[in-house]
Amino acid sequence: MRNLILAAASVAFLASGAAAIAAEQTEGTVTSVNASAGTLTLQNGQTFNFANGTQLYGILPGQTVGVSHDGSQGLGAFNPKPAND
Repeated sequence: MRNLILAAASVAFLASGAAAIAAEQTEGTVTSVNASAGTLTLQNGQTFNFANGTQLYGILPGQTVGVSHDGSQGLGAFNPKPAND
C-alpha cells in the first residue's frame, strides 16, 4: 500500500512539472482587462481567459504585463520588469 501511495505521488509530481514546462510566457501592453469575466487582451490582439479572474485585479489598460499561458488559457499575470533592490 505504501509503495502505491509513493508511486501515485511521484506521478502527480511529474505531471505537474510537465504542465509547468508546457506553459509559455508572453509580454505586452494591456488594451483591456475584465477581472469579472477573467479576460485580458494585449495590444497585439492576443486574448487570454483566466479561470481565476481575481489574478487580474490591479491590472490596468496601458500597463506592460507578462502572461504565463497555455494557448489562450491564462495561467498567471506578472510584472515582466520587477524593480531590483
